[in-house]
Amino acid sequence: MKKPIICIDRDGTLIHDTREHLFLGRDNDWQQKVEILPRAVEGLQLLNTIPDAAIYMITNQGGVAISDFPLLTEDRAHLVCLYVLEKLEEQGALIHDYFLCPHATPEYVASRPGYKFHPHLVHECTCLKPDLGMVFNALNAEGITADKADIYVIGDRASDVQTALNINGTGILIPFVNEPEEEAKVKKLKNQEQIHIVDDMYAAAKFIHSRLTG
Repeated sequence: MKKPIICIDRDGTLIHDTREHLFLGRDNDWQQKVEILPRAVEGLQLLNTIPDAAIYMITNQGGVAISDFPLLTEDRAHLVCLYVLEKLEEQGALIHDYFLCPHATPEYVASRPGYKFHPHLVHECTCLKPDLGMVFNALNAEGITADKADIYVIGDRASDVQTALNINGTGILIPFVNEPEEEAKVKKLKNQEQIHIVDDMYAAAKFIHSRLTG
């Protein structure tokens, strides 16, 4: 029996993500901007009932690499993640741990010409989704290899779904209103049989729960 490893994106999947909330942590009032999305708690609570399932939040946080945001340090980014997990746990929804990528690729830098970046954080890394570094972090935390795991990646972007496909897992897209083009991108990916598009976190959890316990 393979161990279920469920990796969940943060922004736009678990918490609200708007242009005003972009690069969460760059301002000192960041805690007031953390808004849990509808049905995220219910979805996590259902996932928590799956025997032996390990649940991790994995998040790209390229804003850490932007030098225009002096408050958004890597330490601050970790504080934000811990705060999100605490807010969820207060409502009875448990995520076992999280991993974040603070790097920016050269392509990311080129797409944001109005920003300045910390040079030491700009490089091709293996943790930025859809690369698999954070998924391997979750596997290592559980002490297993990919062939012993049943891997799911849930998120609001095609890069989240592609992350799952890159490790022969199941990708679940929850389309988010601020990223309307992502669903079309996902529908163009290969291996559509390993992809599911659902309305919200609870629907994603129901799909996984029925597959693993039905």
